[in-house]
Amino acid sequence: MKKRSKLISAALLGLWCLSMLTSPLQAESPEKLRDLKADELQKIQNAVPEKPTVQPNKPRKILVFWRCEGFFHTSIPVVNEALKIMGQKTGAYEVTVCTDDYSVFTPEKLAQFDVVCLNNTTHLKFNPKETPERCKALMDFVKSGKGIVGIHAATDNFYDWPEGMEMMGGKFTGHPWGGGGTWAIKIDEPDHPLTAAFKGKGFKINDEIYRTDPPLYSRSKQRVLMSLDMSDPTTKNARGVKPSDADTGITWIKTWGNGRMFYCSLGHNDHLLWNPAILQHYLDGIQFALGDYKVDTKPTPIVSSGKGSKMEQQLNILKTTYDWGQSRVPLTELSAYIGSMHGNTAELKNIEKALLGVLDSDAKRAGKQFVCRELSIIGTEQSVPTLAKMLAGEETSDMARYALERIPGSAVDEALRGSLRGTRGKVRIGIINSLGQRRDKGAVRILSRILGRSNQDAAIAAAAALGQIADSQAAEALAEAKNKAEGKLLSVVLDAYLKCADQLVADGNKIKALAIYKELQKEGMPKPIRTAALTGMINAAKK
Repeated sequence: MKKRSKLISAALLGLWCLSMLTSPLQAESPEKLRDLKADELQKIQNAVPEKPTVQPNKPRKILVFWRCEGFFHTSIPVVNEALKIMGQKTGAYEVTVCTDDYSVFTPEKLAQFDVVCLNNTTHLKFNPKETPERCKALMDFVKSGKGIVGIHAATDNFYDWPEGMEMMGGKFTGHPWGGGGTWAIKIDEPDHPLTAAFKGKGFKINDEIYRTDPPLYSRSKQRVLMSLDMSDPTTKNARGVKPSDADTGITWIKTWGNGRMFYCSLGHNDHLLWNPAILQHYLDGIQFALGDYKVDTKPTPIVSSGKGSKMEQQLNILKTTYDWGQSRVPLTELSAYIGSMHGNTAELKNIEKALLGVLDSDAKRAGKQFVCRELSIIGTEQSVPTLAKMLAGEETSDMARYALERIPGSAVDEALRGSLRGTRGKVRIGIINSLGQRRDKGAVRILSRILGRSNQDAAIAAAAALGQIADSQAAEALAEAKNKAEGKLLSVVLDAYLKCADQLVADGNKIKALAIYKELQKEGMPKPIRTAALTGMINAAKK
């Protein structure tokens, strides 16, 4: 009996755990939407624009469709009311039907509307095989010259209808940027009429942001007006972010046949609907989709090659005018594009070549520093000759080393070693540090010579570098130096010698390591060094 009871309890516990795992992903659509509180309605009323952006050519009617076959967003009733109030207050349009009933998707019923607005719809059942009439009715509606507006989850639809997904310009594949976080938005088109509400300035927003994976989402297919600002550390480092998220669209528009599509990702959280700038942005987008607000929909893809391309313009800014304190929009756009090319070796090679052109130009330090940071991520041996020329300059050496330290290949090591001959002072010490950072075993001989010379600052840097390289040859050089060094140099030499022993243990050379530990335990050695050496011996014995 007890055994049976335990089995039942285990089964119930398993079902409860399963429900906890699945419940956040599937929220049931209610039979009736909740009524908004008086204060919520007042907040919306206060926030909606006073008048239309442009006067409508004729009375405009909108269908607001909110059906959810998947996740139900609790902001749906708030969005519905905001759309109604905004239409009534401005006179730009009238929401004549607000429904979740599929029966509205017939040519006859859709004919009365100028725009279909998908308010946080999810997993809508549009399938060319199972519901061909429904698909044709909506597609013909838009292509005939009408409009479609998508709010937030409107890209979580049409999984069985590729043409519908293409029309929307994106599909839901996740949201690393959850509704509880605050994320940075940049204005990709600050001079475009549909972003006028933001006055050309990026902003931060507390909302859930949908991922926009290529190739369905593409700047070559639609005009992207706003996107996530990945220069913001919180946004860039959100849990689950991947390289292709570097270009994550927020708002985009396109023409579709003779019709128009407007989509905005914002609208997961209720309070977005009493944000004046967001509501103005939606009004402008809706009036565009209605056909009253004539704006440019030509896509502005960021491409790396071709005369007059967006990337060429950004590179020209870097070469000629960019300096610290100026707008970073061209830089963040360029960085986002480079990130989106992750895995595309041929394109990255072209980009790398273009970036090297900035370094060979008369660009200011600010522009060259930006380029070096990008090369630290995508640079190859192609970059080494150009960066090597920068190593001797006091103003450029640090930025060049930052890139070189992260570029794989022996050509980098050879360039760093070669540059030691013609440098001195802080520049020379920086190069020594880089050789240690890269653990260049080929540099042990030259570092040993520097360690034995009279310039103490360079000798200290060489000793530290040998401790990072930490092979048998480095250990021998440090063993010789410890008998001659004094003061601060001696402290660095002993510490580096100890690091060599630790690394030799890790490399499996315990005999050599134990000999060093014993040597460092002798009388006259500093107490911290003796203690560390004893600890090293004990740890080595355990391995």
